[in-house]
Amino acid sequence: MQSPKAAPSIWLRLIVGLVTVSLLAATATSWLIYERFVSTNSEFRDRTLQNDARAIKNLLQRAAEGRPLQLSDFLTDDFRNGNGKFAIVSENGVLLAASTGVNAPLAPIDGQNTRDFFVSAADRRKGRLYGFTLKGMFGSKPVWIQIALPQGEAAFDSLLQNFVVDIGWIWLPFVIFVLLTNLLVARIGLRPLRIAALQAESIGPSAVSTRLSNEGLPREVDALVSSVNRALDRLEIAFHSQQHFIADAAHELRTPIAVIKAHVGILPNSPEIESLKEEIRAAERLVNQLLDSARLDVVVLDATDVTDLNSIVEEVVLQLGPMAIKCGKSLEVLPCPKKVEVNGCHDMLTSAVRNLVENAIRFTAPGTSVVMVVSYPPALEVIDHGPGVKVEERERIFKRFWQGTRDRGGGAGLGLDIVARTVAALGGSVSVGDAPEGGAVFTLRFPPPKDGTRTTDVRSS
Repeated sequence: MQSPKAAPSIWLRLIVGLVTVSLLAATATSWLIYERFVSTNSEFRDRTLQNDARAIKNLLQRAAEGRPLQLSDFLTDDFRNGNGKFAIVSENGVLLAASTGVNAPLAPIDGQNTRDFFVSAADRRKGRLYGFTLKGMFGSKPVWIQIALPQGEAAFDSLLQNFVVDIGWIWLPFVIFVLLTNLLVARIGLRPLRIAALQAESIGPSAVSTRLSNEGLPREVDALVSSVNRALDRLEIAFHSQQHFIADAAHELRTPIAVIKAHVGILPNSPEIESLKEEIRAAERLVNQLLDSARLDVVVLDATDVTDLNSIVEEVVLQLGPMAIKCGKSLEVLPCPKKVEVNGCHDMLTSAVRNLVENAIRFTAPGTSVVMVVSYPPALEVIDHGPGVKVEERERIFKRFWQGTRDRGGGAGLGLDIVARTVAALGGSVSVGDAPEGGAVFTLRFPPPKDGTRTTDVRSS
Protein backbone atom coordinates (compact mmCIF):
# COMPACT_ATOMS: atom_id res chain seq x y z
CA MET A 1 0.00 0.00 0.00
CA GLN A 2 1.46 3.31 -1.08
CA SER A 3 1.66 6.05 1.49
CA PRO A 4 -0.34 9.20 0.66
CA LYS A 5 1.58 11.97 -1.02
CA ALA A 6 2.77 14.54 1.48
CA ALA A 7 1.03 17.91 1.20
CA PRO A 8 3.14 21.07 0.81
CA SER A 9 4.31 22.62 4.06
CA ILE A 10 2.51 25.62 5.57
CA TRP A 11 5.66 27.69 5.02
CA LEU A 12 5.70 26.81 1.31
CA ARG A 13 1.99 27.53 1.01
CA LEU A 14 2.48 30.92 2.66
CA ILE A 15 5.38 31.77 0.37
CA VAL A 16 3.41 30.84 -2.74
CA GLY A 17 0.30 32.63 -1.45
CA LEU A 18 2.13 35.82 -0.46
CA VAL A 19 4.13 35.95 -3.69
CA THR A 20 0.96 35.40 -5.73
CA VAL A 21 -1.05 38.01 -3.81
CA SER A 22 1.80 40.53 -3.93
CA LEU A 23 2.25 40.07 -7.69
CA LEU A 24 -1.49 40.33 -8.27
CA ALA A 25 -1.69 43.43 -6.09
CA ALA A 26 1.27 45.01 -7.88
CA THR A 27 -0.20 44.16 -11.28
CA ALA A 28 -3.66 45.46 -10.35
CA THR A 29 -2.23 48.64 -8.87
CA SER A 30 -0.03 49.21 -11.92
CA TRP A 31 -3.01 48.65 -14.20
CA LEU A 32 -5.16 51.11 -12.23
CA ILE A 33 -2.39 53.69 -12.28
CA TYR A 34 -1.96 53.18 -16.02
CA GLU A 35 -5.69 53.50 -16.66
CA ARG A 36 -5.78 56.67 -14.60
CA PHE A 37 -2.77 57.93 -16.49
CA VAL A 38 -4.42 57.26 -19.88
CA SER A 39 -7.61 58.96 -18.71
CA THR A 40 -5.67 62.00 -17.47
CA ASN A 41 -3.71 62.13 -20.69
CA SER A 42 -6.94 62.09 -22.74
CA GLU A 43 -8.39 64.93 -20.69
CA PHE A 44 -5.18 66.88 -21.04
CA ARG A 45 -5.15 66.28 -24.80
CA ASP A 46 -8.77 67.50 -25.15
CA ARG A 47 -7.99 70.65 -23.18
CA THR A 48 -4.86 71.25 -25.25
CA LEU A 49 -6.79 70.97 -28.52
CA GLN A 50 -9.54 73.30 -27.30
CA ASN A 51 -7.04 75.86 -25.95
CA ASP A 52 -5.05 75.82 -29.21
CA ALA A 53 -8.23 76.27 -31.24
CA ARG A 54 -9.36 79.19 -29.06
CA ALA A 55 -5.92 80.78 -29.38
CA ILE A 56 -6.12 80.66 -33.18
CA LYS A 57 -9.73 81.93 -33.04
CA ASN A 58 -8.58 84.98 -31.07
CA LEU A 59 -5.74 85.55 -33.52
CA LEU A 60 -8.24 85.51 -36.42
CA GLN A 61 -10.38 88.12 -34.71
CA ARG A 62 -7.32 90.32 -34.25
CA ALA A 63 -6.30 89.74 -37.88
CA ALA A 64 -9.79 90.84 -39.01
CA GLU A 65 -9.16 94.09 -37.19
CA GLY A 66 -6.03 94.67 -39.26
CA ARG A 67 -3.49 93.24 -36.87
CA PRO A 68 -0.87 90.78 -38.19
CA LEU A 69 -1.66 87.05 -37.89
CA GLN A 70 1.18 85.73 -35.76
CA LEU A 71 0.95 82.30 -34.13
CA SER A 72 2.22 81.89 -30.59
CA ASP A 73 5.64 80.32 -30.16
CA PHE A 74 4.32 77.10 -28.60
CA LEU A 75 1.91 76.63 -31.53
CA THR A 76 4.58 77.40 -34.09
CA ASP A 77 7.01 74.91 -32.56
CA ASP A 78 4.44 72.11 -32.48
CA PHE A 79 3.29 72.61 -36.06
CA ARG A 80 6.82 73.15 -37.38
CA ASN A 81 8.04 69.88 -35.78
CA GLY A 82 5.13 67.97 -37.21
CA ASN A 83 3.71 67.10 -33.80
CA GLY A 84 0.38 68.63 -34.80
CA LYS A 85 -1.59 70.10 -37.68
CA PHE A 86 -4.06 72.92 -38.07
CA ALA A 87 -6.32 74.14 -40.81
CA ILE A 88 -8.64 77.13 -41.26
CA VAL A 89 -11.59 76.26 -43.49
CA SER A 90 -14.36 78.45 -44.92
CA GLU A 91 -18.04 77.60 -44.74
CA ASN A 92 -17.77 76.22 -48.27
CA GLY A 93 -15.00 73.81 -47.25
CA VAL A 94 -12.25 75.83 -48.88
CA LEU A 95 -8.86 75.65 -47.16
CA LEU A 96 -7.91 79.22 -46.21
CA ALA A 97 -4.73 78.56 -44.18
CA ALA A 98 -2.96 75.52 -42.80
CA SER A 99 0.23 74.20 -41.32
CA THR A 100 2.97 72.78 -43.50
CA GLY A 101 1.95 69.67 -45.41
CA VAL A 102 -1.82 70.19 -45.04
CA ASN A 103 -3.57 70.52 -48.42
CA ALA A 104 -7.18 69.83 -47.43
CA PRO A 105 -9.46 70.15 -44.44
CA LEU A 106 -8.54 67.78 -41.66
CA ALA A 107 -12.17 66.65 -41.33
CA PRO A 108 -15.51 67.39 -43.03
CA ILE A 109 -17.24 70.59 -41.92
CA ASP A 110 -20.63 70.33 -40.19
CA GLY A 111 -22.28 73.73 -40.31
CA GLN A 112 -24.71 72.76 -37.55
CA ASN A 113 -21.97 72.25 -34.91
CA THR A 114 -19.87 75.07 -33.58
CA ARG A 115 -17.46 72.66 -31.92
CA ASP A 116 -16.74 68.98 -32.40
CA PHE A 117 -14.07 66.33 -31.88
CA PHE A 118 -12.97 64.11 -34.75
CA VAL A 119 -10.59 61.33 -35.70
CA SER A 120 -8.97 61.68 -39.09
CA ALA A 121 -7.70 59.06 -41.48
CA ALA A 122 -4.36 57.40 -40.69
CA ASP A 123 -1.24 59.32 -41.54
CA ARG A 124 1.76 57.32 -42.80
CA ARG A 125 4.11 58.99 -40.32
CA LYS A 126 1.90 59.78 -37.34
CA GLY A 127 -0.95 57.30 -37.73
CA ARG A 128 -4.50 58.40 -36.87
CA LEU A 129 -5.01 62.00 -35.82
CA TYR A 130 -7.31 63.11 -33.03
CA GLY A 131 -8.61 66.63 -33.44
CA PHE A 132 -11.02 69.36 -32.51
CA THR A 133 -13.09 71.71 -34.69
CA LEU A 134 -14.15 75.16 -33.42
CA LYS A 135 -16.28 77.71 -35.27
CA GLY A 136 -14.89 81.22 -35.39
CA MET A 137 -15.34 84.45 -37.30
CA PHE A 138 -13.04 86.29 -39.66
CA GLY A 139 -14.70 89.62 -39.84
CA SER A 140 -18.26 88.81 -40.84
CA LYS A 141 -17.48 85.46 -42.40
CA PRO A 142 -17.69 82.21 -40.46
CA VAL A 143 -14.63 79.95 -40.51
CA TRP A 144 -13.84 76.63 -38.91
CA ILE A 145 -10.58 76.13 -37.05
CA GLN A 146 -9.29 72.55 -36.96
CA ILE A 147 -6.49 71.39 -34.67
CA ALA A 148 -5.26 67.75 -34.74
CA LEU A 149 -2.61 65.83 -32.85
CA PRO A 150 -1.42 62.22 -33.10
CA GLN A 151 -3.43 60.09 -30.69
CA GLY A 152 -1.75 60.09 -27.29
CA GLU A 153 0.85 62.63 -28.37
CA ALA A 154 -0.13 65.59 -26.26
CA ALA A 155 1.41 64.65 -22.98
CA PHE A 156 1.94 60.91 -23.09
CA ASP A 157 5.72 60.86 -23.44
CA SER A 158 6.42 63.56 -20.90
CA LEU A 159 3.98 62.18 -18.34
CA LEU A 160 5.21 58.64 -18.80
CA GLN A 161 8.77 59.76 -18.37
CA ASN A 162 7.90 61.65 -15.20
CA PHE A 163 5.97 58.62 -13.90
CA VAL A 164 8.90 56.27 -14.46
CA VAL A 165 11.39 58.68 -12.96
CA ASP A 166 9.32 59.75 -9.97
CA ILE A 167 7.30 56.64 -9.14
CA GLY A 168 8.19 53.63 -11.27
CA TRP A 169 11.75 53.18 -10.02
CA ILE A 170 10.59 52.70 -6.41
CA TRP A 171 7.68 50.40 -7.29
CA LEU A 172 9.65 47.15 -7.64
CA PRO A 173 11.75 47.69 -4.45
CA PHE A 174 8.55 48.59 -2.62
CA VAL A 175 6.84 45.35 -3.73
CA ILE A 176 9.92 43.32 -2.74
CA PHE A 177 10.03 45.07 0.65
CA VAL A 178 6.35 44.34 1.29
CA LEU A 179 6.82 40.71 0.23
CA LEU A 180 9.84 40.19 2.50
CA THR A 181 8.01 41.87 5.38
CA ASN A 182 5.05 39.53 4.90
CA LEU A 183 7.34 36.50 4.83
CA LEU A 184 9.06 37.66 8.02
CA VAL A 185 5.71 38.13 9.73
CA ALA A 186 4.60 34.69 8.54
CA ARG A 187 7.81 33.10 9.83
CA ILE A 188 7.33 34.75 13.21
CA GLY A 189 3.72 33.56 13.22
CA LEU A 190 4.81 29.96 12.49
CA ARG A 191 7.44 29.97 15.24
CA PRO A 192 5.07 28.40 17.82
CA LEU A 193 4.50 25.47 15.45
CA ARG A 194 8.25 24.92 15.08
CA ILE A 195 8.67 25.01 18.85
CA ALA A 196 5.83 22.51 19.27
CA ALA A 197 7.42 20.25 16.62
CA LEU A 198 10.75 20.30 18.48
CA GLN A 199 8.98 19.43 21.73
CA ALA A 200 7.12 16.58 20.01
CA GLU A 201 10.46 15.14 18.84
CA SER A 202 11.44 14.54 22.47
CA ILE A 203 8.33 12.44 23.18
CA GLY A 204 8.99 8.71 23.00
CA PRO A 205 8.73 5.47 24.95
CA SER A 206 11.23 6.79 27.48
CA ALA A 207 9.35 10.10 27.91
CA VAL A 208 5.67 9.30 27.50
CA SER A 209 4.74 11.84 30.18
CA THR A 210 6.19 14.79 28.26
CA ARG A 211 3.61 17.23 26.91
CA LEU A 212 3.72 20.11 24.47
CA SER A 213 3.88 23.51 26.10
CA ASN A 214 1.03 25.90 25.25
CA GLU A 215 2.61 28.94 26.87
CA GLY A 216 2.37 32.02 24.67
CA LEU A 217 0.68 30.18 21.81
CA PRO A 218 -1.87 31.94 19.60
CA ARG A 219 -5.46 30.78 19.97
CA GLU A 220 -5.50 28.65 16.80
CA VAL A 221 -2.24 26.82 17.61
CA ASP A 222 -3.23 26.43 21.27
CA ALA A 223 -6.33 24.48 20.24
CA LEU A 224 -4.20 22.09 18.18
CA VAL A 225 -1.58 21.64 20.91
CA SER A 226 -4.27 21.02 23.54
CA SER A 227 -5.85 18.33 21.35
CA VAL A 228 -2.45 16.68 20.82
CA ASN A 229 -1.77 16.72 24.57
CA ARG A 230 -5.13 15.07 25.28
CA ALA A 231 -4.33 12.41 22.69
CA LEU A 232 -0.94 11.88 24.36
CA ASP A 233 -2.71 11.45 27.70
CA ARG A 234 -4.80 8.64 26.25
CA LEU A 235 -1.77 7.05 24.59
CA GLU A 236 0.20 7.17 27.83
CA ILE A 237 -2.58 5.37 29.68
CA ALA A 238 -2.78 2.69 26.98
CA PHE A 239 1.02 2.42 26.84
CA HIS A 240 1.39 1.89 30.57
CA SER A 241 -1.51 -0.57 30.60
CA GLN A 242 0.18 -2.64 27.91
CA GLN A 243 3.55 -2.57 29.63
CA HIS A 244 2.03 -3.50 32.98
CA PHE A 245 0.15 -6.36 31.38
CA ILE A 246 3.27 -7.76 29.68
CA ALA A 247 5.38 -7.39 32.79
CA ASP A 248 2.72 -8.85 35.09
CA ALA A 249 2.04 -11.72 32.72
CA ALA A 250 5.74 -12.52 32.40
CA HIS A 251 6.26 -12.43 36.18
CA GLU A 252 3.20 -14.59 36.80
CA LEU A 253 4.42 -17.11 34.24
CA ARG A 254 7.85 -17.40 35.82
CA THR A 255 6.51 -19.05 38.96
CA PRO A 256 4.64 -21.97 37.32
CA ILE A 257 7.52 -22.46 34.87
CA ALA A 258 9.96 -22.67 37.77
CA VAL A 259 7.70 -25.21 39.55
CA ILE A 260 7.34 -27.34 36.43
CA LYS A 261 11.09 -27.17 35.84
CA ALA A 262 11.78 -28.35 39.41
CA HIS A 263 9.35 -31.27 39.13
CA VAL A 264 10.71 -32.36 35.77
CA GLY A 265 14.26 -32.16 37.12
CA ILE A 266 13.63 -35.00 39.61
CA LEU A 267 12.19 -37.33 36.98
CA PRO A 268 14.43 -40.06 35.52
CA ASN A 269 16.06 -39.17 32.21
CA SER A 270 14.38 -40.35 29.02
CA PRO A 271 13.89 -38.97 25.50
CA GLU A 272 10.44 -37.74 26.47
CA ILE A 273 11.76 -35.99 29.58
CA GLU A 274 14.56 -34.34 27.60
CA SER A 275 12.05 -33.10 25.04
CA LEU A 276 9.90 -31.74 27.85
CA LYS A 277 12.91 -29.99 29.40
CA GLU A 278 13.66 -28.36 26.05
CA GLU A 279 10.11 -27.07 25.83
CA ILE A 280 10.36 -25.70 29.37
CA ARG A 281 13.61 -23.92 28.45
CA ALA A 282 11.91 -22.43 25.38
CA ALA A 283 9.02 -21.19 27.51
CA GLU A 284 11.46 -19.75 30.04
CA ARG A 285 13.35 -18.02 27.24
CA LEU A 286 10.11 -16.56 25.88
CA VAL A 287 9.15 -15.17 29.28
CA ASN A 288 12.58 -13.58 29.68
CA GLN A 289 12.30 -12.06 26.22
CA LEU A 290 8.89 -10.63 27.04
CA LEU A 291 10.35 -8.98 30.14
CA ASP A 292 13.31 -7.65 28.16
CA SER A 293 10.96 -6.30 25.48
CA ALA A 294 8.81 -4.56 28.10
CA ARG A 295 11.86 -3.00 29.74
CA LEU A 296 13.20 -1.74 26.42
CA ASP A 297 10.11 0.37 25.83
CA VAL A 298 10.86 2.47 28.90
CA VAL A 299 14.64 2.40 28.92
CA VAL A 300 16.46 5.69 29.41
CA LEU A 301 20.09 5.79 28.33
CA ASP A 302 22.32 7.30 30.99
CA ALA A 303 25.45 8.83 29.50
CA THR A 304 27.36 7.94 32.66
CA ASP A 305 26.72 4.19 32.19
CA VAL A 306 29.74 2.70 30.44
CA THR A 307 30.33 -1.01 29.87
CA ASP A 308 33.00 -3.11 28.16
CA LEU A 309 32.13 -5.28 25.15
CA ASN A 310 34.89 -7.80 25.97
CA SER A 311 33.50 -8.47 29.45
CA ILE A 312 29.94 -8.75 28.11
CA VAL A 313 30.97 -11.36 25.54
CA GLU A 314 32.84 -13.35 28.20
CA GLU A 315 29.80 -13.31 30.46
CA VAL A 316 27.51 -14.48 27.64
CA VAL A 317 29.91 -17.32 26.79
CA LEU A 318 29.84 -18.48 30.41
CA GLN A 319 26.04 -18.46 30.36
CA LEU A 320 25.52 -20.19 27.03
CA GLY A 321 28.59 -22.45 26.96
CA PRO A 322 26.79 -25.46 28.52
CA MET A 323 23.89 -25.05 26.07
CA ALA A 324 26.28 -25.01 23.08
CA ILE A 325 28.22 -28.06 24.31
CA LYS A 326 25.01 -29.98 24.88
CA CYS A 327 24.02 -29.27 21.25
CA GLY A 328 27.41 -30.46 19.96
CA LYS A 329 28.55 -26.96 19.13
CA SER A 330 31.19 -24.61 20.51
CA LEU A 331 31.70 -20.92 21.21
CA GLU A 332 34.83 -19.07 20.13
CA VAL A 333 35.78 -15.54 21.26
CA LEU A 334 38.25 -13.21 19.57
CA PRO A 335 38.47 -10.25 21.99
CA CYS A 336 39.89 -6.87 21.16
CA PRO A 337 43.39 -6.35 22.61
CA LYS A 338 42.12 -3.13 24.14
CA LYS A 339 39.18 -2.49 26.42
CA VAL A 340 36.28 -1.37 24.23
CA GLU A 341 33.80 0.75 26.17
CA VAL A 342 30.37 1.89 25.05
CA ASN A 343 27.54 3.81 26.67
CA GLY A 344 24.74 1.59 27.93
CA CYS A 345 23.34 -0.45 30.75
CA HIS A 346 25.44 -3.58 31.24
CA ASP A 347 22.45 -5.87 31.88
CA MET A 348 20.50 -4.54 28.90
CA LEU A 349 23.41 -4.97 26.51
CA THR A 350 24.23 -8.42 27.94
CA SER A 351 20.65 -9.51 27.28
CA ALA A 352 20.88 -8.31 23.66
CA VAL A 353 24.18 -10.10 23.02
CA ARG A 354 22.83 -13.24 24.71
CA ASN A 355 19.79 -13.23 22.40
CA LEU A 356 22.02 -12.82 19.37
CA VAL A 357 24.44 -15.61 20.37
CA GLU A 358 21.58 -17.88 21.41
CA ASN A 359 20.04 -17.35 17.97
CA ALA A 360 23.38 -18.23 16.33
CA ILE A 361 23.72 -21.42 18.41
CA ARG A 362 20.31 -22.62 17.23
CA PHE A 363 21.20 -22.16 13.56
CA THR A 364 24.87 -23.10 13.35
CA ALA A 365 25.51 -26.65 12.15
CA PRO A 366 26.47 -29.35 14.70
CA GLY A 367 30.22 -29.74 15.04
CA THR A 368 30.83 -26.08 14.17
CA SER A 369 31.40 -23.02 16.33
CA VAL A 370 29.83 -19.63 16.84
CA VAL A 371 32.55 -17.01 16.62
CA MET A 372 32.35 -13.66 18.44
CA VAL A 373 34.75 -10.93 17.33
CA VAL A 374 35.15 -7.72 19.36
CA SER A 375 36.87 -4.81 17.59
CA TYR A 376 37.43 -1.08 17.76
CA PRO A 377 35.77 1.30 16.83
CA PRO A 378 33.23 -0.38 19.12
CA ALA A 379 31.75 -3.33 17.20
CA LEU A 380 30.80 -6.97 17.75
CA GLU A 381 30.48 -9.63 15.06
CA VAL A 382 28.64 -12.90 15.73
CA ILE A 383 29.36 -15.48 13.02
CA ASP A 384 27.56 -18.79 12.65
CA HIS A 385 27.84 -21.68 10.16
CA GLY A 386 24.15 -22.12 9.48
CA PRO A 387 21.95 -21.60 6.40
CA GLY A 388 22.43 -17.83 6.42
CA VAL A 389 19.76 -15.19 5.87
CA LYS A 390 18.18 -14.49 2.48
CA VAL A 391 18.82 -11.02 1.11
CA GLU A 392 15.10 -10.21 0.88
CA GLU A 393 14.64 -11.13 4.58
CA ARG A 394 17.52 -9.10 6.04
CA GLU A 395 15.45 -6.00 6.76
CA ARG A 396 12.41 -7.83 8.12
CA ILE A 397 14.35 -10.28 10.28
CA PHE A 398 14.69 -7.67 13.04
CA LYS A 399 10.95 -6.96 13.25
CA ARG A 400 8.99 -8.15 16.26
CA PHE A 401 7.33 -11.59 15.93
CA TRP A 402 8.53 -11.97 12.35
CA GLN A 403 9.19 -15.62 11.56
CA GLY A 404 9.91 -15.69 7.84
CA THR A 405 10.90 -18.83 5.95
CA ARG A 406 13.81 -19.64 8.25
CA ASP A 407 13.06 -22.27 10.89
CA ARG A 408 13.56 -20.70 14.28
CA GLY A 409 13.33 -23.83 16.33
CA GLY A 410 10.17 -22.77 18.12
CA GLY A 411 11.23 -19.16 18.77
CA ALA A 412 8.65 -16.39 19.07
CA GLY A 413 10.50 -13.87 16.88
CA LEU A 414 11.45 -11.58 19.77
CA GLY A 415 15.20 -12.19 20.10
CA LEU A 416 16.47 -10.24 17.10
CA ASP A 417 13.87 -7.51 17.70
CA ILE A 418 15.30 -7.08 21.21
CA VAL A 419 18.80 -6.92 19.74
CA ALA A 420 17.87 -4.26 17.18
CA ARG A 421 15.93 -2.12 19.65
CA THR A 422 18.69 -2.34 22.28
CA VAL A 423 21.39 -1.28 19.85
CA ALA A 424 19.19 1.53 18.50
CA ALA A 425 18.54 2.79 22.05
CA LEU A 426 22.32 2.98 22.52
CA GLY A 427 22.74 4.97 19.31
CA GLY A 428 24.21 2.06 17.35
CA SER A 429 23.14 -0.12 14.43
CA VAL A 430 22.79 -3.81 13.58
CA SER A 431 23.19 -5.49 10.21
CA VAL A 432 23.35 -9.01 8.81
CA GLY A 433 25.41 -10.38 5.93
CA ASP A 434 27.01 -13.54 4.59
CA ALA A 435 29.86 -15.16 6.51
CA PRO A 436 33.04 -15.90 4.46
CA GLU A 437 32.75 -19.68 5.04
CA GLY A 438 28.97 -19.83 4.80
CA GLY A 439 26.32 -18.90 7.32
CA ALA A 440 25.39 -15.49 8.65
CA VAL A 441 27.37 -12.72 10.30
CA PHE A 442 25.52 -10.25 12.54
CA THR A 443 27.37 -7.00 13.21
CA LEU A 444 26.64 -4.63 16.08
CA ARG A 445 28.21 -1.19 15.85
CA PHE A 446 28.23 1.34 18.70
CA PRO A 447 29.30 4.97 19.06
CA PRO A 448 32.15 5.67 21.49
CA PRO A 449 31.18 6.85 25.00
CA LYS A 450 29.73 10.37 24.98
CA ASP A 451 32.35 11.64 27.40
CA GLY A 452 35.11 10.50 25.04
CA THR A 453 36.47 7.12 23.99
CA ARG A 454 38.20 5.45 26.89
CA THR A 455 40.22 2.35 25.94
CA THR A 456 42.77 0.67 28.10
CA ASP A 457 44.92 -2.37 27.44
CA VAL A 458 43.24 -5.47 28.86
CA ARG A 459 46.58 -6.91 29.90
CA SER A 460 47.35 -3.83 31.97
CA SER A 461 43.99 -3.95 33.70
